[in-house]
Amino acid sequence: MSGALLITVNVHGIGPEAAGAPEAELFGRDAHGRYTYRIGLARVLDALSEYGLPATLFWPAMEAERLPRLVERCLREGHEIASHGRAFEDHAKLGRDEEASVIGEAHETLRRLSGVAPRGFRAPTGTLSQNTIPILQALGYHYDSSFLDDDTPYALAEYGGYGMVELPVSEGLTDATHFRRRVTQDRAEDLMREELAALLAVDGYACLTFHPRADIGVGRLARLPLIERLARLAEKQGARPGLCGQLAEQIHAGRAANQIENVGD
Repeated sequence: MSGALLITVNVHGIGPEAAGAPEAELFGRDAHGRYTYRIGLARVLDALSEYGLPATLFWPAMEAERLPRLVERCLREGHEIASHGRAFEDHAKLGRDEEASVIGEAHETLRRLSGVAPRGFRAPTGTLSQNTIPILQALGYHYDSSFLDDDTPYALAEYGGYGMVELPVSEGLTDATHFRRRVTQDRAEDLMREELAALLAVDGYACLTFHPRADIGVGRLARLPLIERLARLAEKQGARPGLCGQLAEQIHAGRAANQIENVGD
């Protein structure tokens, strides 16, 4: 691994709150999520365009159905659409049949709205079951990006995902980790810069994760420049930003080439 930076966005609106209470009961408690719909996500996309940065956006199906024009905009501006589940279900608590139904429904919703079948997945609550990877593999997914158990990508064959790779995330490179703790913006940036510089220096791979919400995310104007400053820091260390799907394909192609060489030897 060398020189790989992933910029990812978890498109969270009111989905996290709506997963635990009827939407009609949320009025006043879902303001930070509504910020995503009204201005947060559009501002993040504006910033990515201004900075010339490609990103992979992980869309829960229920959020995508609310923002179809922004789904279209993502594709039009060169970003990748990936699945973030249906409606913030905890996949570790679903039975196999129910989980297959939830993943399949989310998959079809994103394909219908974007015209492109998603090839990447990130668990909406960060938890998977032993059935998740095989279900994704059967649908043609190339990668998952849910785990925190390594600093660099690895193959998922032993988990039932032959041909798939894991693109691990980092809590230290996730905006919500810091803003949820109500640290200052300067402190959040310092922590993320330290983590980013360390990972790239040792492993050459880093996955930044942002949210467009007003509370735990970077949707507010004062926080948006954080995206560019972190990306430029990575570029100084030789890591250019790319899409998750592209990196997964490069890794898979590299492994296939190595296997061919080994057979030839």
